[in-house]
Amino acid sequence: MKNIINKGSALAFILMLACSVSCSDSYLEEKPMDKFSPENLLTSKAGFETVIVSLHSYARDEANLSTNDEPMNQGTDVGYSGVPDGRFFNDYSIILPEHAAPKNMWDWAYTKMLKNANLIISRADNPDIAWTEEEKNEILAEAKFFRGYTYNALINLFGGVPIVDREESSPRFDYKRASRKEVLEFIQSDLEFASTYLPIVSSDASKDGRIFRAAANHLLSEIYISLGLETGDQNFFDKSISAASKVINGDCGKYELVSKRFGDTSRSGDYYSDLFWTNQQNRASGNLEGIWVMQYDYLTPGAGDKKNIDLRLWGPSLDFVTFPDGKKMLVCDSLGRMSGGIVRPTNHANYEIWSDPNDVRHSVHNFKSRFWMNNPDSEYFGMEVVLTKKEDGKMYITLPDGSVTNSVVDTTRNFYPYFRKIEGLMPWGNMEGRTMNDRYKMRLSETYLLRAEAYLHKGDRVNAAADINVVRKRAQASPVDPADVNIDYVLDERMRELIIEEPRRRTLVRLHKMYERTMKYNYRVKNNMQPYHELWPIPQKAIDANTAIKIEQNPGYPGAAE
Repeated sequence: MKNIINKGSALAFILMLACSVSCSDSYLEEKPMDKFSPENLLTSKAGFETVIVSLHSYARDEANLSTNDEPMNQGTDVGYSGVPDGRFFNDYSIILPEHAAPKNMWDWAYTKMLKNANLIISRADNPDIAWTEEEKNEILAEAKFFRGYTYNALINLFGGVPIVDREESSPRFDYKRASRKEVLEFIQSDLEFASTYLPIVSSDASKDGRIFRAAANHLLSEIYISLGLETGDQNFFDKSISAASKVINGDCGKYELVSKRFGDTSRSGDYYSDLFWTNQQNRASGNLEGIWVMQYDYLTPGAGDKKNIDLRLWGPSLDFVTFPDGKKMLVCDSLGRMSGGIVRPTNHANYEIWSDPNDVRHSVHNFKSRFWMNNPDSEYFGMEVVLTKKEDGKMYITLPDGSVTNSVVDTTRNFYPYFRKIEGLMPWGNMEGRTMNDRYKMRLSETYLLRAEAYLHKGDRVNAAADINVVRKRAQASPVDPADVNIDYVLDERMRELIIEEPRRRTLVRLHKMYERTMKYNYRVKNNMQPYHELWPIPQKAIDANTAIKIEQNPGYPGAAE
């Protein structure tokens, strides 16, 4: 059912200019012979669809740019890394223009996403292509959606960046940074086109994972908020409300919040946990909440080694917990092998925001905070893991009679509560620690929170609270009073609802809250983060390659203007 997204994944790596050269009596003429060269491939709707599939594949790569890194959440108010050194955004002083995270993201954007989106957009004007105007506009709309999505990621990591709006046929060395406002306006144009020409959501299960009109309006709602904050023009907040309302009110097709159990109801859980279990993210499962869902197919031809790695990134290494008899806990089917706090939730995320005991998002089915010794060879088999802090500040295993042992447990890497969104089926074996769960990029609950944010920026706390309370009511949490709604409350609600799913760094940057909230809630960075770290450095390789015009480095980093 998801083959349309995955069959072409392998093609993404050979969609490059490939040609052979033949000779005539008077000159050499390049004639592209490879069937996957743009000249031969982009002559029909099917050819353009192949490049669209490559965009889906590259978009899925964003979550896996590094198998042991999650820079959208590390070093924020949501999480830090449990490693004892400064890696993984525990130390912002080492985030320099040569750092891997900025380089990986920059290359992903410019050499993959934007390159292929611009290839489609530039070549679609060929009058010899046999397609209808509707087919052409749908292809253009999906390409422009991906281009807008990519630039939105870039501006919320680097600030203003060079705008590349067409296929480049020869090397260029004169790119210059556009302002944040200019990039936002460019994204606005792309997404307004996409919101007009993308199709209404389909009930056809084979189209799960495709981009529909609701996704463009959802992202437009965010872009309009950014434009309103950037320009001070309040009209953008009204546009944001309108774009979100088109999704919420059904103008883009039927979407609704899940409020009752569905899918595999034989497993222990509740309706919220059902949202995240394997094979239950798409409309084919009866879930009408997902707006854009990344597809991960097990054993699908062309899918390659793409797997959902959230379990390894966010989970503790419970199998490193050692009891007084020397026996360790075991990796088991329900937990899998985790990588030890690559993203360890902050205390704010795990505890401080959960004041309502009835909130199902923090129930035992969605938040795991109690663990038992599961190794049958241990004399402590079946005993709950209880810890006590001694005077040295370390945590020690405590026996049922209250006696504290000498067995130390690392609570930043090996033992801490975690959100169970990361759990799922592991067909490769539980030691692999990766699931086949499809991954939400956009859900309807976030659309409500975006609209609430737009209302709040207008000063309308009543309607902001009303939208937040739709999300809270579904979670069986008590409603928020309009007087208590501010941007920090919205960010906390986004954390409750969207943790792990949300690229938190980009959310905080677009709201100018990255430094403030990270310093407040992330103890690992208090001594090394500076206000300029809100933005990443422009990769040095991009600056060095642009020899005709100097690309200005972001303030605070080596090479920046004084």
